[in-house]
Amino acid sequence: MSRNYELLTEFESEVGPTESRDANGVAHAASKTVVPSAPAAGDEEMQQLVRRIFLSTDENTPRAVVFCGVDAQNSSSSVCARAAWALAVHNRGRVCLVDANLRSPRLSSMFESALLPMVAASATPIVERCGQIEGNLWLAGPAVLAPNRTTLPPVEELKEVLLQLRSVFDYVLIDVPGTNVCGHAQLLGMVADAAILVVEANNTRRLSARNAQQTLAAAGIPLLGTVLHNRSFPIPAGLYRRL
Repeated sequence: MSRNYELLTEFESEVGPTESRDANGVAHAASKTVVPSAPAAGDEEMQQLVRRIFLSTDENTPRAVVFCGVDAQNSSSSVCARAAWALAVHNRGRVCLVDANLRSPRLSSMFESALLPMVAASATPIVERCGQIEGNLWLAGPAVLAPNRTTLPPVEELKEVLLQLRSVFDYVLIDVPGTNVCGHAQLLGMVADAAILVVEANNTRRLSARNAQQTLAAAGIPLLGTVLHNRSFPIPAGLYRRL
């Protein structure tokens, strides 16, 4: 892809773990995250990201994009979900979220995995293996990519599944584990059009973010840009632009 977008976008945290307290009053993060039913379409930064990446008139506009963080504590799921919501609201095409985080399927948790069909046989039409979230927004659970739910299949099989998804959906947004957790970001990045890196403010180290970028580049994956998520105190924007 010839164009490289600079997406240093600063997002407030709108989707995060809920909190519960035990009998001693100690707070614990719940295992489930909650996404508003009609989101963040008014989120100006997210609308800008969607317009620049997915709704551009450029002939190389990507249709299948991987969202990945750096480590296990990343917010790629939140950013991926909000981008899909905004994209679904601002165009008539079908949008599919793909939960490729086999170890911690956050998207499935966000959108209630119960909405996903129980049938996952490869002979079943791909759309019947996905769940409709609302309107033109759909969710493909981990079993769509990895029926055994433990590891991703070889690249050729992933290409075939992605081709099936692209034949039904106009846009495919894929959430994957952090680049230093496993190699799934690189594997899926090779069958998608490009990737977006999500770094967590106050948490992701500059060196780690740079290493993540180099890892994607070494795999030949076009990086559309970097999203700075959950900024809570001033950090010079130029710090991340120089990654």
